[in-house]
Amino acid sequence: MFRFPGQREGEEVLTLIYKHPIVYVKIVIAFLVVVMLPVFLLLFFWFLAYPLADFFHRGVVVGIISSMVILYGLLFTCIRWINEEFDIFILTTDRLIDVTQITFLKRSVTSTPLGQIQDTTGVISGFLPTILHYGDLTVQTAAGDASDFFIDHIPDPEGVGRKILDWAHRKRNDESFEEEIRQCRLDAAS
Repeated sequence: MFRFPGQREGEEVLTLIYKHPIVYVKIVIAFLVVVMLPVFLLLFFWFLAYPLADFFHRGVVVGIISSMVILYGLLFTCIRWINEEFDIFILTTDRLIDVTQITFLKRSVTSTPLGQIQDTTGVISGFLPTILHYGDLTVQTAAGDASDFFIDHIPDPEGVGRKILDWAHRKRNDESFEEEIRQCRLDAAS
């Protein structure tokens, strides 16, 4: 079963809402196009014009510089990956928690009781999001605009929004979450 820091006694996790995998595909493609392709082309044309057997010292310097460019590219790609990976919604039996990774070393954690959730808005716009069915979700609470929760690039934002509203309605009406908790435990066991 998933546990997180600050989880209250008796609070059960109903679902975790992560970003769509296309976000990570975009990061990898950007790395390949921005870092790897130019380095590969540089090395290809460099060693075509200056064979390593004749210009060994220049080739070593170019190889070291190319390796540094690739390592810096990997560093920034990993930071970008972390910034996307740690954006998550945690829906529990008591509240909705929005964990947003703002920068590499800065994170924002906000929560609201399920009973205060008023509305959700799922937006899918664009060619690729429409085909792959992912988009943005905004959850509005009773506190107004100051406490809107937003997560981008999630799978099926309308369905997730309906599920959140359904659970918020059940919480306001003091209905049980026993079936969902049992299903979460089965999912965690498998």
